[in-house]
Formats: sequence, structure tokens, C-alpha cells
Amino acid sequence: MTKPAGYLINSPTGIEGEPGVFYDYIMTAGGVYLRAHNQFLAVTVSIAPCEIRGLAPMKEEIQLLHGKIPLSLLTEAITVLITKPDIEQYLAIIWERAYSLKIPSQQGTGASVTYETLPDTVLEFHSHTGGVPAHFSPIDDQDEQGFCLYAVVGDLRNLFPILELRLGIYGYFLPLSQSEVFI
Repeated sequence: MTKPAGYLINSPTGIEGEPGVFYDYIMTAGGVYLRAHNQFLAVTVSIAPCEIRGLAPMKEEIQLLHGKIPLSLLTEAITVLITKPDIEQYLAIIWERAYSLKIPSQQGTGASVTYETLPDTVLEFHSHTGGVPAHFSPIDDQDEQGFCLYAVVGDLRNLFPILELRLGIYGYFLPLSQSEVFI
């Protein structure tokens, strides 16, 4: 029977157990790790650090399978977002033989944005209006339940808007630095 999540053990002789379709929990010497992959990302991250004696260690890894995203696309995205600082907006960086920025059909207000999702999305951006700082809200946590990179851009009225990035793995979130995503 195929399961959405796998429950694995990283024993000294190797990983044991039945993998899941979407992701795996892996008990290791350093605690519980989460491993997932799709056509864009391959990640292994610690979600519950602790000592578990007798198991083998594991290293964290976050890999963009087509390489890091060009910094020029981040610049382009911020340029688009600052043109309408009074409404929330959504942008996507997708992969189709190369990374590109897309602006899907959307309806934005001063407090929310509804949008058409795009296939092959690697990174989703949304903006906060005006001088609202960049932060992921509880609503973002509810909305961002896929396996994807997520960004929020805030302080759009300032000379240098603020960017927050994170990796989302089906409701688990890990903050990322700009250098981990862009080149």
C-alpha cells in the first residue's frame, strides 16, 4: 500500500522502512528529519533535533535541482511589486527549461490577493502593502501548504523593500537566506 508519508530509521547499516509518496520522516542520531523531493527541489531538513542513541547521523541539504535562481529575477519581481504598493500582489518564478517570472491572473486588495496558480512554480512571491514589514502571517502558513519556496516582500514604500524567504514542505517551514536561493 502506498502512503503519503514514510517513516524511516537511519540505522548504522542504512535507511530502513517504507518511503512515502510525498515525504519521509527519518529518525536519526540527531533527531527527526524530513526528506522530500520533486522535479525542482530535493531537501533533507531537521524538524525535531534531539539525541537518539544507536542511530546514524544525517546532514541537512537543500538543493535547487536546476541551480539557484538568477538574482535578476528577484530584482524584476521587486520592481513589479513596487509599482502597486497599495494592493497585495502575487508573482511566481517557474521552471520551463529556464527560470522565468510570471504574473498570473489575480485580484488584489489592500489586505489580500487571490490568484491563479501556475504549473511548474518553484518560488511564490506575495507582497504586503505600503509600509507593512515583510513577515509570514498565520494566513500565509495556512495558504502555503505545498512543497515550494515562498517569499514575502514588505516595506514597498521604502527605497529598499524587505524580502523574507522560506522553504515550505507540506506545512513545515524553514527560513532561508537570499544566498541560499539566488545567484
